[in-house]
Amino acid sequence: MHSEIDSYQKMPINPSEICTRAFELMQGKQYDEAEKLLNKMLGRVDDNVAVGLFHSSLGVLYKLKGEPKTAWKHYQRAEKLIPDDPALKIIMARLLIDQFAEYDQAIRKIKKIEDQVKNHPVFYHQVLITTGLAYLGKGQKKKATELLIRAMADDFRGFVSTKNIDFTLTEMLLRRSTAIAECRMFLEKARLFAEVHREPIWAELIDRMLEAFPKET
Repeated sequence: MHSEIDSYQKMPINPSEICTRAFELMQGKQYDEAEKLLNKMLGRVDDNVAVGLFHSSLGVLYKLKGEPKTAWKHYQRAEKLIPDDPALKIIMARLLIDQFAEYDQAIRKIKKIEDQVKNHPVFYHQVLITTGLAYLGKGQKKKATELLIRAMADDFRGFVSTKNIDFTLTEMLLRRSTAIAECRMFLEKARLFAEVHREPIWAELIDRMLEAFPKET
């Protein structure tokens, strides 16, 4: 690994390439190697976007390692350096929901980008799903259901692939035996999308989800 880091140190830095390599290491659970690579590169750059990308990647790393507080610190640094990046706001809101149960703070953070991403279907879908998760965490099931309905508006028009569809809110509502009919509608729309876009693996996966529903919903 040291030789790989050394080779990067001798080359012009391409932040996207470095982050891609770090994510590959993370996928292989080579967390120490990914951390060394990112920290070495942090010491070589002073461009705000590059530094922000590396801190964001370190946030992902520490989240995977089960260290949410450290992950949060890196996401905060990244957000200060890249304040207009909607993806960071969404990631941080999810962390606030999943790890800290800070639902109101998550809603405030996500609302900052709602208008910014309204013309970007996948980002807007993520905003709606994330906000729904926050309201569900607050016990406001009706509001969460309304957001699920909005998240499937126009049958996911503008999405590139079924992998752009976020099933998390559907799963969490079903765990609470809430909004069964709406969750089924969400899955049926996702199933049709997968069929139209010729993604049989996704279609089969959603079919299995639908098979778990009671016959009379």
